[in-house]
Amino acid sequence: MGRRGGNAAAALARERRNGHDGPVTLSTGVRARIVPVAATLLEEVAARIPAPEVPVWHNPDKDRDEPNPLHPRYIEAEAKANRDRGLAAIDAMVMFGVELVDGLPDDDGWLDKLKFLEKKGLLSLDDYDVSDPVDKEFLYKRFIAVASADLALISRRSGITPEEIARAAGSFPGNETRKADTGSPSAPPGGPGD
Repeated sequence: MGRRGGNAAAALARERRNGHDGPVTLSTGVRARIVPVAATLLEEVAARIPAPEVPVWHNPDKDRDEPNPLHPRYIEAEAKANRDRGLAAIDAMVMFGVELVDGLPDDDGWLDKLKFLEKKGLLSLDDYDVSDPVDKEFLYKRFIAVASADLALISRRSGITPEEIARAAGSFPGNETRKADTGSPSAPPGGPGD
């Protein structure tokens, strides 16, 4: 097991010994207290991501419009919405469930590195005001202090299952699509041009 995975395992062991109250060292080396996040907050932020609209097609055999939940673009949009909901819950857990024991570092070198990634087009900080202390704290927690190895610890405190975290933290399939029944003459359209 690598250094990061070992730190996460050690943090879990310390959590069990300490009765959940003491600070832990996250896999990134940052010391934090992990506290539960209200389920209603997690539900609310996830609910703000709208579900995609199911496309309809006209079934000539029945002469009526019917939903087509197998359309590839809908499947892709639904997967993206589910991933975005999971990421929104992770953002809320990171912001409210992680209390930095030592606060933000005195040196803003970590922020300079994020700005470098933005300059290279690899990250966008457009939604953040880096001079705002709350935005700055969130950026530090989300991109520096908490790694994916720490999400299990944080989510367990908030009652989120490991499966829910894995779905949110993992990438959704980009090239996989379900195929509509092409053997039926009145199969719903689902090709790239539809």
